Amino acid sequence: MHTLRRQLLKIQRSVYLRNLKRITESLSPDPALERYSRQYHRFLRRYESVSSTAELIKRVLSSDIVYHGDYHPLKQSQRSVLRIVREIAGKREIILCLEMFHGQDQHYLDQFMNNELSQKEFLKKIDYERKWGYKWENWKPIIDLCKQNGIPVVGINSRQEGHGNSLRQRDVFSAITIGKLILCRPGRLVYVVDGDYHISPNHLPAEIEKRLQVFAVTVARTIIYQNDANLYWQLAHEHKEDADVLQLGQDSFCILNTTPANKLQSYLNWLEFSEEGYHPAQVEWEDLCEDSGNTTIPGLVKTICKILELPYPHEAVERLEVYYGSHLDFMGHICHSRELSHMLPAVRRKIASNEGFLLEYDRDGADTYLIYLPTSSLNMAAEEAAHFLNAAMRGKLSLPLKPFDAFYRTVMTETLGFFGSKLINEKRKVLTRNALRRYLRSFRHPQKTPAGEDRNKIVLSHLLLKHRFLENLSHNPEEFKIKFRKVYNDRKGLHTTLATQLGYMLGDKLFYAVKKRRFSLKEVIELFKEPFTGPGKAFSTYSVISSAVKRKIRR
Repeated sequence: MHTLRRQLLKIQRSVYLRNLKRITESLSPDPALERYSRQYHRFLRRYESVSSTAELIKRVLSSDIVYHGDYHPLKQSQRSVLRIVREIAGKREIILCLEMFHGQDQHYLDQFMNNELSQKEFLKKIDYERKWGYKWENWKPIIDLCKQNGIPVVGINSRQEGHGNSLRQRDVFSAITIGKLILCRPGRLVYVVDGDYHISPNHLPAEIEKRLQVFAVTVARTIIYQNDANLYWQLAHEHKEDADVLQLGQDSFCILNTTPANKLQSYLNWLEFSEEGYHPAQVEWEDLCEDSGNTTIPGLVKTICKILELPYPHEAVERLEVYYGSHLDFMGHICHSRELSHMLPAVRRKIASNEGFLLEYDRDGADTYLIYLPTSSLNMAAEEAAHFLNAAMRGKLSLPLKPFDAFYRTVMTETLGFFGSKLINEKRKVLTRNALRRYLRSFRHPQKTPAGEDRNKIVLSHLLLKHRFLENLSHNPEEFKIKFRKVYNDRKGLHTTLATQLGYMLGDKLFYAVKKRRFSLKEVIELFKEPFTGPGKAFSTYSVISSAVKRKIRR
């Protein structure tokens, strides 16, 4: 058990480092920002004890000022602010200071809080998308709570853009604004929500205290950090990763509500306009999106069923287990299950690739299901919800199939998974042939030598383009068997990766064909019920649908 736990923890750490590398590569080098970051992390090297939400609330209520760090693209980060403000509302007079609003827009903010401006007018007047750009829906419940309880909201951001020295300049502007509030409204609890780095004791808090010293004013402060990776790894090593709140010092706490990899994934999702830019096909999505992780997948299944006008599979949902990246005992569960232990190598590969997946197995004579989600990606959750619905509708798969048939059944499964995820998030992107060609051309420069990960992507890109090219020339399965025999027989993961991407490409085209009423939704529903058991059945279905959507929609 301990060995498996260490393996999963090692995989999680590698996923975290991979995400960190991707984020670092997306940013321009900035020595001042790096120095600002190092100064922040100095205060997060160790913790004193495992605490509780009740202890944190008690400390907050006894403070004059609270600094609550926020990781802007992570929904859980804003939810923690909401929970604490909701808990203390009515027990103290509060002023909420938010980085998301600029000081120069305070008059518009006041009008909005007084219901003199509609939400649409307000966001337009403050140029929200350009000045902030993170998902408004994550912040709206906080603003609504303040309106209901008469809590003033003050903008503390300033014009400075970017990184490094501008962060310090923004600290100065925020400190002046917050200092005036403390001096002019004594007795109020000033609750500051600012970016993670800003709340470091030697950043914004130091700037505020420096200005208050001039007036011989001292304040009792509480600093609330969130989801520090170093502290999480320490807790996981000590088998305490279920801790919700840590006390770091007399005046500092850290809230833990997600894994390090998931925290960074939220930023990557935001960059790619996926999770944080979702476009729901049904307005009911917000009502189905709950805090409890185990209700997320059933909620998504319910939404997809509603769109497709399918009955909700109550019995199958009752036999579904959902696990998340924070469950470090997950691989131990797989290993010690007589029905699942033979799947352990495939599970390891999936987890190492940071992929979600569905497992189907028989327990006590009944079809049973397990979904694993390494991150809170809406796309991934919706895809696995669609996979689950597909499995529940078509029933138990017949095994084994020949490699050729197994490959194209996987393609069709991924087609339906991607199609289902597009019903929830229409903005989900897929690889295109032009994107693949641009990627391959980027390595033509003699000084650019592909690394290991890029070499695998190059091989995959070539195979995708070759497969799509052959589709334009032939639908004869024998020609595909000759051309891609090695891939069909591969057992190192390449066949699955290629099948997945081909399925995503077809699922994307199928979605837009259905949306524009150029392909029958009834035919798609029949695909969800199809087990693709006959020889050549999956390949012929893939060929027919690929040709049909190609004729019916040009994108």
